[in-house]
Amino acid sequence: MKAAPTLIQNTKLRTLSISKHICGKDNKTKTVTSCTSESKNGTRESYRKRAKAKFAQNRLLQALVKLESPLKKQYEDTQFCSWSLLQNGNTLTAKYCKQRWCRICNRIRTGKLISGYEKAINEMLQPQFVTLTIPNVLAEELRETMQEMLHNIRRIQDLRRKNKKELIKGIRKLECTYNVDNNNYHPHLHLIVDNIENALHLRKEWLKRYPTATTKAQDIKKAKEPIELFKYFAKLTSKSKKDTITIKGKKIIRDEWHYPKALDTIFQAITNMRIIQPMGGIRMVSDEIEEVEAVEMQAGEITEDRTLWKWTRMETEPGKYTFDWVDQCTGEMLTGFYPTEREWKYSNRIRNFET
Repeated sequence: MKAAPTLIQNTKLRTLSISKHICGKDNKTKTVTSCTSESKNGTRESYRKRAKAKFAQNRLLQALVKLESPLKKQYEDTQFCSWSLLQNGNTLTAKYCKQRWCRICNRIRTGKLISGYEKAINEMLQPQFVTLTIPNVLAEELRETMQEMLHNIRRIQDLRRKNKKELIKGIRKLECTYNVDNNNYHPHLHLIVDNIENALHLRKEWLKRYPTATTKAQDIKKAKEPIELFKYFAKLTSKSKKDTITIKGKKIIRDEWHYPKALDTIFQAITNMRIIQPMGGIRMVSDEIEEVEAVEMQAGEITEDRTLWKWTRMETEPGKYTFDWVDQCTGEMLTGFYPTEREWKYSNRIRNFET
């Protein structure tokens, strides 16, 4: 079994021991320094966002691993996702976990889906964003309920085909959220379909199959940003009416928390399900991620010809930590990422987990 990667160092180190084996240089202790080359729109900025995503999910993954779930090995794989980056010239190569809950892999997956489906969405004359819901269900009912929902969408299309009507062109996504106060789950579908008539037809047929669902809960609006369809299948945080609230102007904001046990229930329920599916003849876009992927850095963004960058937590000054990939030859930080106070709070909001 893999040992969980250790981010927290027991001693407050400000230096990094460099391996002679990695760089072919004398084994010395180098001070960790931020990279001087800045490229706001370049690959380094992309890796800074990736560092932020990796930091944000670390505590949640620790909690998920401790659940001893059937998905434990997959959670451990995500802890190691992009753990090290092998540099060869201007190319950085990373190994990905390819899991649906991984923030790093989902950033890549979302980009592929938007790029792949953008043409089909832009060709729609009146793209409509449709939300189809049902009443909340208990954990033990979740997987079977979601399978039935996907089956019913197919049946709606099959009925149109049988009646020799044009199939509804669109893209559908399965999504699920957790209701903290009622301790149950809200599976629902989001779709982008062409024209309001198709959207209304979907809602009508959906309510026939789910008479206990309310018309008000089935939402239809003009589609504006396709990213809304592709960004996630399960929101990783949930709100409770009992949570602390902050009032900003006229807006009331409740604290959101991670609930590992509930998320694990969702992740198990969607195992081997197709989350995103085109309809009505739109060509399917693969959202598969290569396990190993190389990224070309822009000229001047990295200076070593060949080195290894490892994900490291280090105290750069009293009370200030960096979470970054560190060059094992020079001690240089790849992105210069420092979590903000807000990012620290977000990552540490874990419930139903003993620390």
